Amino acid sequence: MAENDKDFLVPMDNPEEHIVLVPVDEQGKDRVRWCVDNIEKFCVLPWINLHTTPSGDIKLCCNIQWNSFVTKQDEQPFNLGRDDIDTIWNSGNMNYNRQMHRTGLGLPACEECYIQERNTGHSPRIGQNSEWLQRQERDPAIEKALLPTASTMKFHNFGLPISLELRLGNNCNFQCISCWGVSSNLVDKERRNLIETKQVNEIEHEYIHKTWKHELDTVDSSNLKDWFETETYYNNFKKMAPNLRRLYTTGGEPTLIKSNYKMMQMLLDADNTECSFEYTSNMSTWNPEFYNRLEKFKNVEIQMSLDGVGEIAEYIRYGTDWKVVSENINKAFELASDRPGWKIKVYSVLQAFNYRHLVPLWEFLREVSDKHNKKCDWWPISIYSPEYLGLTSIAKEQRMDYADKLQEEFEKFNANLDSAFRVGQLTVDTYSNSIRNPEYNPFHAEYLKVYTDILDKSRNLNGKELFHEELNSWKE
Repeated sequence: MAENDKDFLVPMDNPEEHIVLVPVDEQGKDRVRWCVDNIEKFCVLPWINLHTTPSGDIKLCCNIQWNSFVTKQDEQPFNLGRDDIDTIWNSGNMNYNRQMHRTGLGLPACEECYIQERNTGHSPRIGQNSEWLQRQERDPAIEKALLPTASTMKFHNFGLPISLELRLGNNCNFQCISCWGVSSNLVDKERRNLIETKQVNEIEHEYIHKTWKHELDTVDSSNLKDWFETETYYNNFKKMAPNLRRLYTTGGEPTLIKSNYKMMQMLLDADNTECSFEYTSNMSTWNPEFYNRLEKFKNVEIQMSLDGVGEIAEYIRYGTDWKVVSENINKAFELASDRPGWKIKVYSVLQAFNYRHLVPLWEFLREVSDKHNKKCDWWPISIYSPEYLGLTSIAKEQRMDYADKLQEEFEKFNANLDSAFRVGQLTVDTYSNSIRNPEYNPFHAEYLKVYTDILDKSRNLNGKELFHEELNSWKE
């Protein structure tokens, strides 16, 4: 923990006494903008958004640490498949979270955003504040939902969330190297087998063995299968459906999860085609039933998880057949091409094995964007867990060399002014800062080699050769 983090890691008994007051001359939606611009560590999400873990337990957003939940008086997490949404949304813990955001001190649970802001200059908190300020300009319902962010009231009936982020179990057809068993049943199956057969053991792989044992215990103690099929869950969703402005869903792989189909139909039954339906997909499948329903929504955001192209993609996102994935990406661009309310965003998990291999992905996206005349955005997300997959595993000298070259590659790439796909300066600055700033950690570097050796043997791959420079950066 950094020294300057200590202030927001101290809980407050009476946060309402420390609330930053909004000037009286600020009116309406300008009051919300004032909070965003003037209150340090302020975030709009506690007033409009809820997030579920793959087991249905409630958190404030997707970037919150795994064990930081919205809790009841007995400190047990609320669960969207078991607890009433009105009770969750207007609970004492939710109100406390809102008040802490108004103090400018932030929350311990939000530490990931604060760390990212120091390392890269950006974070999901900053991005979400900007996104919702823009949305309120277009939608009076969002403006109304955001107004309580500027209120000084300790207790307030905030209605219901207008934004949901749902992780519906762990049913997935991929075994990404950055993933864990809570988000992929195939990763869970593989790791159980490796531990049970002692291919991963306490003697040779002490740290990974300990981490994976804890992970398997987490899976065993979580209900990852049916909480999103309960009567309580669907009653909760039915209450929210008429006024939802954003539904984000992932898994697992959302196109494989039938509950998503039912939720789409419930939104349609509520005559809410204005809701922005957003989902993150590995683009490995093309299910006509899913896309036929999706076509009925005016606002859609297809978020593609792509960590490289070709053999880089097939190693990092194990299960990828790049030919199939690229075909499905083209289908998605074609479907979105004549729908102005549809957006395509591509996110790459920035990690040790791909930080030098993402420009070919830019080139692929430019080709597809220009082919279908459809703009798309790309953004790198720095990995923090598992630590040994992060940039701390790469010698800083090697990273700095590439960061220097990156600006040249960026300028050369953007020389084509007529392309539908361009990379922004803020994006490349975030990318560059994410490469430059982390401090090298020899322990992480050593365990990156150990982890690669485990994967290569289990999956019959040759990551040691494919990523030779990355794995030996500290020796060269």
